[in-house]
Amino acid sequence: MQNSSFHCSAIRAFFRRFAVVSALCLGSIGQAWAHAHPETQSPVAGAVVSAPQEVRITYNEALEPAFSSLIVIDARGKQVNSAKAEVDATTHKTMRVALPTLPAGAYQVKWVAVADDGHRTRGSYKFTVK
Repeated sequence: MQNSSFHCSAIRAFFRRFAVVSALCLGSIGQAWAHAHPETQSPVAGAVVSAPQEVRITYNEALEPAFSSLIVIDARGKQVNSAKAEVDATTHKTMRVALPTLPAGAYQVKWVAVADDGHRTRGSYKFTVK
């Protein structure tokens, strides 16, 4: 009887350790497969604003500057920014692009964010200059 009690305790201990190790492994997989997604945008999606001097997006993950991009196009599909997007050298999480003085109209921001681990995300949103 004592033998089977020891055997059950050993099995329970094994499964507890297995559960802990599994949880740790799954947690690290999530970090290794991270994707950069916008946390804040300026101007924000759908905003009606006076002509902004820049578009700025802050992401939840650090970006690889060489492979990330940010452009702004007008209602005709023409790119309005001539400056190249820059990634903040300190945090590597904020990408911005300078804009010329924009006339009133609709604009679309298109971005590609490549996280430090190489995973690519992309998206777009619109804002209007009044």
